[in-house]
Amino acid sequence: MADPISRQLDSIQSMLVRGQRTLRMERHSLILWGLAGAGLLLSSDVVFTAEQIPDTTRRALVWLAYIAFVLGGAGYADWHLTRRVKAARDETWSFIHRQVVKMLWLLMGIGTLFTFATFFFGGAYMLCTVWLVLIGLALYVHGLFSEEVLEWAGGIIIAIGVAGLAARLPFETMKWIATSVFGLGLPMLSGLLDHGRERPYRNAPRTLDLDLLLYGDQCSDDPQLTLPHPRLHERAFVLAPL
Repeated sequence: MADPISRQLDSIQSMLVRGQRTLRMERHSLILWGLAGAGLLLSSDVVFTAEQIPDTTRRALVWLAYIAFVLGGAGYADWHLTRRVKAARDETWSFIHRQVVKMLWLLMGIGTLFTFATFFFGGAYMLCTVWLVLIGLALYVHGLFSEEVLEWAGGIIIAIGVAGLAARLPFETMKWIATSVFGLGLPMLSGLLDHGRERPYRNAPRTLDLDLLLYGDQCSDDPQLTLPHPRLHERAFVLAPL
């Protein structure tokens, strides 16, 4: 059975997070992934075509490497920029954030493998629909832990992909729809995020700033609650009364 201090700490954590979404989507993330997706679609008629690489197996492998390179580059840039903005806001990578990122990469992997499989088993007419559904699903799941607007955007993108397939739209039409969603829709969506929560620099004013410094002799290394406060020794106005 948990001791009284642990139960009280659990109550404090529950109180702090109740009714709040503990994750946030960074604006640059939507811009980077949107441009990466649009770039892949726009370049599909220009690079690594059947005329340039007649052998199907070689072309499939080249496209697999190309997609991995573009998505990997976008992922690295996203990680680097997110780390910088989190440091500026004095935030850490929460457990939920790490799990959602794993889910996002899983969805990207599914889309990449589906694209690779179409070279051998057909189904390329569903390619844009599959990517739209995967991106929409990623936004929807992220929105469950961050902002409601992402849930709505994810649902709409999924509906666009499914509706295009149901209406039997030509592949070229679906490609331009998907390109518009990725290259225009996602960057525009980034402008709807973080209303009232942006902190442009470290220690910028916040709506509510609550620091839990000590709680008896309790120690905690949880990503959402570290006790004692990790920078307690740097706060003279805290140490003096102690």
